[in-house]
Amino acid sequence: MNKFIQFMEQKFIPVANKISRIKALQAVSGGSMSLLGVIMVGAIFSVLTSITWAPYQNFLKATHLLTIINFVPNVTTELIGLFMAFSIAYNGAKVYGIEKNAFNTGVISLVAFILLAPITVQRQGMVSNNMFNAAYFGPKAVISAIVVSLIVIQIMKFFMNKNITIKMPEGVPPMVSNSFTSLIPAVVIVLVFGLVKYGFSVTHFKTFNDFIYTIIQTPLQSLVGSFPAFILLLVIAQLLWFFGIHGSQTVLPILIPVWLGYMSENTASLAAGHGIVHTINFGLWDLACIGGCGATIGLVIMMFFTAKSERYKAFGKITFPCGIFSVNEPLIFGLPLMLNVMTIIPFIVCPIVVSSVGYLLMKLHIIAPYVGILGTGSLPPFIHGMVNGSVSAGIYELVAVVLSCIIWYPFFKMLDKQALEEENRIKEEKAND
Repeated sequence: MNKFIQFMEQKFIPVANKISRIKALQAVSGGSMSLLGVIMVGAIFSVLTSITWAPYQNFLKATHLLTIINFVPNVTTELIGLFMAFSIAYNGAKVYGIEKNAFNTGVISLVAFILLAPITVQRQGMVSNNMFNAAYFGPKAVISAIVVSLIVIQIMKFFMNKNITIKMPEGVPPMVSNSFTSLIPAVVIVLVFGLVKYGFSVTHFKTFNDFIYTIIQTPLQSLVGSFPAFILLLVIAQLLWFFGIHGSQTVLPILIPVWLGYMSENTASLAAGHGIVHTINFGLWDLACIGGCGATIGLVIMMFFTAKSERYKAFGKITFPCGIFSVNEPLIFGLPLMLNVMTIIPFIVCPIVVSSVGYLLMKLHIIAPYVGILGTGSLPPFIHGMVNGSVSAGIYELVAVVLSCIIWYPFFKMLDKQALEEENRIKEEKAND
């Protein structure tokens, strides 16, 4: 075990730290998470239409609520690429040190992203209308939005750092001044992406989005959409947590772009009356982290109800309510689980078991898969499954709580026994004094 820890500290952790500090990943992660409100609103409204109970569906149709509810996903999750083009550039500008121009960077990125989308001219007699295809702004454009945003940030950063800007005299309102400051890089950016659009128009791909989706996004979805890859990334996240590094923040930026697309496709499929398209998604990750990383909900339950030592009785009162909402930093750094060789086995094994059993039951059609809504991981078990559109998965989450308790029980009893013996020894020493 000592050799393993030494190897991880020397080889694995430095690499993980470098990855977590990559500014591009920070920009993507921050930009994606800042869209949580939009994403959840769209996903929840999609789930509202997916409840297949006949009286409920008849009520929605009779009151025209079904039509009204369907308006929301069409302008939220179905346009996720459009929102990300702004959000990633806006957050990325802060990460890259040009926060004064963050808003303009976001807007210019949005313009560049829209510029790349094909425009269909629809003619009706003497009248012609320019039409955008919403598919080029939705889940299939997520990777394109990321690429465009990161390029725009770099161009903006270059001009800002080189001070190649139009300077306005003192007394000009800041918003006006900032607009003129960004004018030169904005002109360069739209020219660059205009050339990119024209270049792809003469290829068989026709558009930049189609090129990115075919060359990058489709293979990436195949890779991170496999269960072995899911387990591998889960283990990596757990090992990072063991060494005190936020494993989810290191691993999830790799998954967020693809899983956002999965979420949108799942909600769209449900809204159309079909089943879940992608089983491996945010919902399955939340299941693996039930109670927090390490699936520690069983640990906090055992601690709260069965602890005999005063230390863990007191600690259980603090961590139990946190664990119900999947907040387990007090366990990681307070118990601690970090660098604790006595708990590394359940810390890694429990999330694998919980997610593997759940995935198997989904594949056997015993429970329904999750929609995979980003940001619902802090919801208590069962409620999390309900919000993700699956009552049966919510029921399994209660089973997962029991599994977590079973796996964590012997390891906690070992810790509790040691703590109790230590407390008794201290009491005896005080009594003898």
